[in-house]
Amino acid sequence: MASVAVPPNAHAGGGSLPNTNAAPNSQTPGHPSFRSERADSPRGQSPTTDSSGTFHAPPGNGLYNGERGMPVTTLSELQAAQQVSNDGSMIPFMKPKFARAPIKEAGRVAYLGESSNLSLLVHDWHGTTDVVHYPLPDTVKGSRARLTELDNVEIDILHQRGAFLLPPRALCDELVDSFFKWVAPVVPVINRSRFMRRYRDNKNPPSLLLLQAILLAGSRVCTNTQLMDANGSTTPAAMTFYKRAKALYDANYEDDRVTIVQALILMGWYWEGPEGKYPERATLADACRSDIASDVTRNVFYWSRVATIVAQGSGMHRSVEGSQLSRADKRLWKRIWWTLFTRDRSVAVALGRPVHINTDDSDVEMISEDDFIEDETDTKAEFSPDHVHVQFFLQYVRLCEIMGLVLSQQYSVASKARRQNAIDLTHSDMALADWLQNCAKEVTWEKSRHHFWSALLHSNY
Repeated sequence: MASVAVPPNAHAGGGSLPNTNAAPNSQTPGHPSFRSERADSPRGQSPTTDSSGTFHAPPGNGLYNGERGMPVTTLSELQAAQQVSNDGSMIPFMKPKFARAPIKEAGRVAYLGESSNLSLLVHDWHGTTDVVHYPLPDTVKGSRARLTELDNVEIDILHQRGAFLLPPRALCDELVDSFFKWVAPVVPVINRSRFMRRYRDNKNPPSLLLLQAILLAGSRVCTNTQLMDANGSTTPAAMTFYKRAKALYDANYEDDRVTIVQALILMGWYWEGPEGKYPERATLADACRSDIASDVTRNVFYWSRVATIVAQGSGMHRSVEGSQLSRADKRLWKRIWWTLFTRDRSVAVALGRPVHINTDDSDVEMISEDDFIEDETDTKAEFSPDHVHVQFFLQYVRLCEIMGLVLSQQYSVASKARRQNAIDLTHSDMALADWLQNCAKEVTWEKSRHHFWSALLHSNY
């Protein structure tokens, strides 16, 4: 994972707790008064057009047609150099033995599907047809290479969002521990040993985007009163971490593609409801208003879809057994893909949305117990897999496969056009019965032996 520099005193001393009581600063983009304070015209004036159709904005509101509104048509020296580099970025793919070159960074992998024109050229050149994952050439620097070009507005937004701030170290540790105890078993997308090694290393810290996303997810299950508002809710604290992570993501602060996928999955833990803010508090009339119904870009459905798109762009939906990835990264990629699969199916069922992942497009092998081993090539893992957590996820994947079957046969649009088939119902019932009969004992729920993970698994059943 690409490292990011955390400003001095970002933990204890210079760290900052999520402020659950202070009002949003009026200078913060997104605050209702952010734009209005910059407008001199009276509220309520509307733009007009003259007889020629030319647009005229109200005087003083900062919005107008003119030369200042023209887009930039020249490149800076750095941008020009980057464009020249990008123009030649595909040349290395044609070099001998490139198809078998080792992949040194799992987050810098190019995926070329079989139907890609470039893939056809590469295969014709090398005489190979079984390679779809390639190391990104060194000439492709990624978004982190453009950090020096972040303008003052973007940097100011990151600072105003508190993107570079972390809670005091003790609270940060508690949030990370809560994440790995209660969230990671459901979404095992992070190599804990690798992450904790960097988390403790001030000279090589983990990705700031990923850390903020972990703090977000951890805040949902952490019971520390420092995170709670007057009503005992951690939602304001979670919103703080969400805004920090989202600001970093929007600024393209991270260029490691694996890290980006991991963070996107975890950003789904900030959820205001299926359609907007706190729907449980809304009346029917409220639900009809656009401020409730229009916001579908900050829930688990949205972020899991975005994560899937980024993952497919790196080829995580394809088998990596024949790739040049390390064994540890192959295991991690498989866990990430099957996590995306479970999110796709479970969210589709919960929200009544269409599925996104087509299993016909994927050839990733079924996940197994071995895929939870985090040993590196030359390093023994600090944390051993928890057997109950492993069995929970393995059974959850199989249950989500059945969810997909039920959705396709009973709830898809295509199923409405055909007659209800008793065989389909029987097939679904038999699949569920078989799953229950063969469910691992460690996560089989029994009334006389209540266990959190077995109860969670069977609530989905």
